[in-house]
Amino acid sequence: MKKRIMMIMLSFVLMTGLMSVQVPLATAAEDNSATQAFENIDYVKAPYIRVILGGKQIAFDVDPQIVQSRTLVPMRTMFETFGLTVNWDETTKTAQGISSDSAISLTIGSNKALFNGQELIMGVPASIIQGRTMIPLRFFSENMGYKVVWVQASNLILISKSDIIEWRYDGFEELAPYKEFESKYINGLKLEERRYSGINYEVIIYDLYSKDGRFIPNVPDFKIANYGTGWYKQSPFSGNTYWVDIDTVAGMYGNSKFFNFDDFSSIKAGMLRESAPVGNYIKIKIEEHGFNLETWNKIAFSSESALSIIEDEQLLDGKIINNYDTIFKVTINDKFSGYMTRDAFLGTLLKPEANKIYNILVKDPKIMFNWEDSLWSRLKGEIPWAGMTKDMFLVQRQSKPDKMTELVTKFSKLELWVYQSQYTDSIYYFDNEILTGMW
Repeated sequence: MKKRIMMIMLSFVLMTGLMSVQVPLATAAEDNSATQAFENIDYVKAPYIRVILGGKQIAFDVDPQIVQSRTLVPMRTMFETFGLTVNWDETTKTAQGISSDSAISLTIGSNKALFNGQELIMGVPASIIQGRTMIPLRFFSENMGYKVVWVQASNLILISKSDIIEWRYDGFEELAPYKEFESKYINGLKLEERRYSGINYEVIIYDLYSKDGRFIPNVPDFKIANYGTGWYKQSPFSGNTYWVDIDTVAGMYGNSKFFNFDDFSSIKAGMLRESAPVGNYIKIKIEEHGFNLETWNKIAFSSESALSIIEDEQLLDGKIINNYDTIFKVTINDKFSGYMTRDAFLGTLLKPEANKIYNILVKDPKIMFNWEDSLWSRLKGEIPWAGMTKDMFLVQRQSKPDKMTELVTKFSKLELWVYQSQYTDSIYYFDNEILTGMW
């Protein structure tokens, strides 16, 4: 007998235990269902307001409208979606929605509504828009016992009888592999809980350039805004062609300030002068603008530069490199290719000396001045001649006078130009812009 009683008690305990573990499983299933209803929501902002009920978008024949900060939706669609039979009284302009447990009555133009016999006040009255009776969505849904969440960034409204559980995109780690995360929301309130979405952000790496020639290598797209305005994804110099007086880029001992790609040896200035397409101007096309630490160490190293202590170029990622430390890859006279040093060209271009003129041109000199080839050949010399125009003289001299005296008569415009040096003055006399004398 005792044995039989113990068996009955044991069976009761086991049954109770089974029941106790089934309850949380049922609850978990309900929570999972509520979560999945909004698990795959498209949060990309649409040009119109989307309304999602239980995970499915409601199709309206007239788009939801914002009126006085309230969202109005077509009444008939909403009533029928919520299981209400619609009745319309044309005389009183009153709409009714009736089901087995709900009765709703709305009148066009009135902000009062009857819900199961109780009078309630709406934020805005029911209205006729595009031939449809429109009613406040939140007012109607919440009084029908539904929860409503407005996701402004996505132009999206979520509706559910149970809790609205969402996982919204919440950024990514700023280190590779740039994992994207989602934050949990319940009924529109953000929780601290986050999860990895299983997707990595597709980072695009850019080099940034400023108009004054500064350079920032390898900047992730999401960090570009940190540098403020004035930075561009393309160099203002790359692809440009300039005509530069050979003396501007001449170096010491017959060298130029251009270096060969292979051995970093200097390209001889005489070779560039001989192949100049016009006068003393060499043609420089900038193919690329940027920075390479090895190249910089070979052709532009300076112990005074902060770069002199850098051994790993990756340490420069995201750092601003001074414009005079940047490097140009160029084609010269359509014949030679090489690197240009930091100060050979950029300094003159950005900050030309006050008295310099015509030493760097952005247009072909032949087009600018329309002179014969024989004249350009003569201008290669250093001795001016009577009969030159002022432009010819300045192209050859490459500088403005230190002093100038002007006299305008009824028939002439006379100018006296003085170039001062350490031991003597050079004086040039122009009559109506033609050089007529010098001493």
